[in-house]
Amino acid sequence: MKSRTKSVQFSWTIADHDVKVVQRLLEAQGDTEFVRKRRTRNVAMPPPDFSRSEFWLVLMGCLLTTQQRSTKGSPVNLFVESEIFPLSLEVCEKQVSVKKFVLTTITDFKGIHRQITIANQAADNWRQLNRVQWGAVQEWFERLRGQRAREPRKSDQSLEREAARWADSTFAGLGPKQSRNLWQWLGLTRYEIPLDSRVTAWINRALSVKVNPKRLGQLVYYESVLDYVEAICDKANVLPCQLDAAAFDYEDLGGILGPIKVSTQSGFVNPLGQITVRNTTAPGTDHLQYVYQLACSQCGHTYGANGSDIHDRKCPKCQAGSPGFSIG
Repeated sequence: MKSRTKSVQFSWTIADHDVKVVQRLLEAQGDTEFVRKRRTRNVAMPPPDFSRSEFWLVLMGCLLTTQQRSTKGSPVNLFVESEIFPLSLEVCEKQVSVKKFVLTTITDFKGIHRQITIANQAADNWRQLNRVQWGAVQEWFERLRGQRAREPRKSDQSLEREAARWADSTFAGLGPKQSRNLWQWLGLTRYEIPLDSRVTAWINRALSVKVNPKRLGQLVYYESVLDYVEAICDKANVLPCQLDAAAFDYEDLGGILGPIKVSTQSGFVNPLGQITVRNTTAPGTDHLQYVYQLACSQCGHTYGANGSDIHDRKCPKCQAGSPGFSIG
């Protein structure tokens, strides 16, 4: 008998400064190519039409991007973004064994991990679709498309969550994250988002709450984190799918700075591009705070700020931020 691990819900409260950080992240990242593509795919009209070929490509993409690097230029990214997808529906339909074909194809490509697991999951999903599930897939697609065809409403989250749970219980290899990635990648969802490692890293770095990535495989914990993300986005007047893209992009582009988690640590960069240089050891104006030297990554201006203000500080010179302390 399997032992059951009790799921622990995510405990949270929404702080005003967290709402501001979310808004400022979108201000700073809102015009990047990745965020613009997310708006086009998941927010702008018209909504996508159903295609079995596209669904299979995205389902395979979810399997391929699980537990391995999939950023631009990585083997997985190059494979999925190939001009002609090597594991397309049309090609798989001609194979005697989808399992063997998938295994050989991704092994020969080089650099893709978990080949046997992915091949087994692909074969399981292929059987599911061709035996009974294509009709159900199209039904869920059209239901989501119905609400995607109008302006977003907070109540849309309910059907999106229901669709993610169905996909997770139906297809091999998804789980709470990829079952949401599936529908978002197809351009159908705006509220239920995949909590990628880069997105959770941004939350832990920039907001006052802390997400435990090891618990995200537990549905209860995952959905309670999403409840927080959706609630803070509602207050910030931002769609979760846009926050997801902006946070993903910010962490991806900022990766060269290393995995810095503490705002008072030298080298930390806040969502507005303000860099922590050093602790001046001079007393600040907030309770038990020191003055830290910050530098703007956009204009190079340096100034002082309380350690408690670093996470959402704007540059006084080029971002109309409040005046900083003089640095001797």
